[in-house]
Amino acid sequence: MNSSSNNCRFIGFLVALLTAWTLLLASGSVMAGSVKWEALSNTEQSVLKAFQGEWGSLPDKTQSALRRWAAKPAAERAKIKQRFGDWKRLSQSQQQNVVKQLKRYRAMSAEQKARIRQWHEWVKKLPEAERKKLREQWSGMNDAERRAYMKALQGKYGKR
Repeated sequence: MNSSSNNCRFIGFLVALLTAWTLLLASGSVMAGSVKWEALSNTEQSVLKAFQGEWGSLPDKTQSALRRWAAKPAAERAKIKQRFGDWKRLSQSQQQNVVKQLKRYRAMSAEQKARIRQWHEWVKKLPEAERKKLREQWSGMNDAERRAYMKALQGKYGKR
């Protein structure tokens, strides 16, 4: 995969990561207050074992965030860890490009965002071979070529 398609793939990751961090670091009305390590459930202790030695010295807000992390299903934690690892493997310039694209996306109107979400949902329904071709060719196309390519896809697979 080329770096541009990686950037597009990780825009979704970055949105999820920033959302997760926002939730984790938000003021914790849920599970608020300092909790002794021994008072944590077995599941929480298992998930948070790396913090056992310093648990008592962690601020309440951090403890709350970590307990929310531990409360997530294992599959969700694994997915977030995988995406974070993918993010860390991006070069500095790729990360900066993703951040720039995310800022541009956040500045869009609700209508523009809805069109983008609709397009992504439509693309997910394309056959895998077509999606692969799209990923490989998209970054090398100019706007006119992209519009023509999308029109051809819609003619072949139906409108979004």
